Amino acid sequence: MHAAAAVTGAVARAGLALIAITSGATAVAADASACYGAYYTHVDVLQAAPNHVIVSASALGTGYVTRDDKSPLKGAYGPCVLFNEVIDGKPNGELRCVRSDADGDKFLIVGKVKAYSPTGAMTGSYTISGLTGKWVGAKGGGNFSEDAGSGKDNKHYFVCFDGSYDMKR
Repeated sequence: MHAAAAVTGAVARAGLALIAITSGATAVAADASACYGAYYTHVDVLQAAPNHVIVSASALGTGYVTRDDKSPLKGAYGPCVLFNEVIDGKPNGELRCVRSDADGDKFLIVGKVKAYSPTGAMTGSYTISGLTGKWVGAKGGGNFSEDAGSGKDNKHYFVCFDGSYDMKR
């Protein structure tokens, strides 16, 4: 899938989602469908055996793209680290991303890598938890899909998310 198609599809999905606010509730349930562009700043690959690869990587997210201009996810950016061990083609990896929103408030994305596509794109599940400001107490999650690397250096990619999260009002 081309990066532009991935973003277009995810933004279309995000536009179809609704934000549900329950009358008198203290939390807002919001759609987490969004994509962000990112690039790897560092990648180490250790070929431990013919069927055993260990990958560690660092990346910088350049900002979430959503159709909801009021979404606290819009424009959130920040660094990620990934550690992934692949044995017989089966990944066992995790990633951690600290994101800062437009107000400087932070949340944590914890991802579990479940599979790789034939082109090298990762898929998996993730959770969101709040760290500072309006995100304190936030929880949620869903699934993610990363496109294969692109660009002249093959280090640029898009990650698209689905799911939801709850925030206090």
